[in-house]
Amino acid sequence: MEQTQPKTQPKKKRRRPRKPKVIGPGQKFARQLLIGVMHGLFLLTRSLRFANTPAIEQPCVMAVFHDELLALCQHFRHQDITTIASQNHFGYAIAKALEHNGYEVALGSPSRGGQDAFFQLLRAARKGRTVAFTVDGSRGPRHEMKPGAVVLARKAGLPLYLVRVQCKGWRISSTWDKFKIPHPFSTATFYSERFPLENYGDEVPVEDIVKDAEKRLVALLADDYRGST
Repeated sequence: MEQTQPKTQPKKKRRRPRKPKVIGPGQKFARQLLIGVMHGLFLLTRSLRFANTPAIEQPCVMAVFHDELLALCQHFRHQDITTIASQNHFGYAIAKALEHNGYEVALGSPSRGGQDAFFQLLRAARKGRTVAFTVDGSRGPRHEMKPGAVVLARKAGLPLYLVRVQCKGWRISSTWDKFKIPHPFSTATFYSERFPLENYGDEVPVEDIVKDAEKRLVALLADDYRGST
């Protein structure tokens, strides 16, 4: 009787790490300049006073808006939080400033490395780290929530918190998010809530959950931007 040889499973191809993009001297200078600017902005926000600080159960997933990053990042610095930044010069500068302030950063965006970055965040969440998502990043539209935070919270089994912060500051109207730079020594007031993700069964489409979460995140704080969008 002939013996059949056991079928060997084909070896899975290991994904090669993404090669870093080669940049020229001018781009290197621009990148270093942006890093210096971001470090300066983070130092500027050290003078902020915080009010109504959120009682957040950690680890969790935090959903925030991109234009409120500076005040939020200052409050949550050195708290074992992982976040994401875009793979462009501005995102790289933000990432370096965040790392200097105790954050772990995954680099990625919808067009470049987004899936890799999402799995980095998922691994971090499963290891017990809090993950912060700029839910309207990295290109907008402004204050329109993307599904990343909801999907991550469901996969990792973590609570989802919606977090906003209000403070006086300057708006950069030329940016897609109307990015806010807080006034030195101003008070940053938090508005937050735990989103009841557990009330949504597996049969509920993610899009419906995201719409509900977006409405509640927007409703936490009136938009103080008065310029044209």
